[in-house]
Amino acid sequence: MRQYGAHRRRGGYNPLGVGVVAVGSLFYLQDEGFFRDRYGGRAVCRDPWQLIAFLNGVMHAARRDPDTGLWLDSVWSGRSDMAVVRSLRDGRRRTVAVRLLALHDELGLTKGATAYPTLPDLRFHRCRPCTLPSMPARERAA
Repeated sequence: MRQYGAHRRRGGYNPLGVGVVAVGSLFYLQDEGFFRDRYGGRAVCRDPWQLIAFLNGVMHAARRDPDTGLWLDSVWSGRSDMAVVRSLRDGRRRTVAVRLLALHDELGLTKGATAYPTLPDLRFHRCRPCTLPSMPARERAA
């Protein structure tokens, strides 16, 4: 179970903010009737959708324009509330909420296992060229 209001990111040391849904995962997206059915309808698993990309988040009225005094929207990377999925049946693209994909994952409406994405190797992340271990000392001085 996930905590109420918790971030949908992997826990532990995660400086790049890797999410809980891997790009390339296959989902069987259901319509609203499946979730609103009082007696728990059957899932239709005929049309697989592939997760292609995450969209940048839009923070509405995030900053104020000093010239006009109006509130402006800001676009933030790494705040992925929406994702783009593509139908493998006919190639349509659709924008869905990441929380909906996480719900489908919890209900088992996926094709294959959707494991957490692997964390990247951060040994050389934001490393200055002079501190790389593979560079000889005489080349660093030049």
